[in-house]
Amino acid sequence: MPEVVVVALVALLCVGGALFVLVSGVAMFKARDGLSRMNVLSAATGVGMPSIAVGAYVWTVHDHGFLWVDLVKLGVAVLGFIIMSSVASNSITRAAYRSGAPLDPATSPNDLAEPPSR
Repeated sequence: MPEVVVVALVALLCVGGALFVLVSGVAMFKARDGLSRMNVLSAATGVGMPSIAVGAYVWTVHDHGFLWVDLVKLGVAVLGFIIMSSVASNSITRAAYRSGAPLDPATSPNDLAEPPSR
């Protein structure tokens, strides 16, 4: 693959991923409550960080050649970003809610406010 195409692809992936992280960070400051703040970070961890990891992988393949070990590392990293971010954001959001942090009045549905059904 020509060098220019690789550099353009890596730049697109890394800069695009960084923009997702930046926009998510700015949106976090504009969100009205703790639940919304955690929700806007999902774009950064679900799209931004995996894009940066894929960009780094493409550059590594271009520089050092293809290795299965690197592909497995990329797969583990991307799955880790997606799985851990969803579990972590859910746990942190529940903790914020149970701490009594104020909610935006427009938050709907609010399943945590209802007692659990048996």
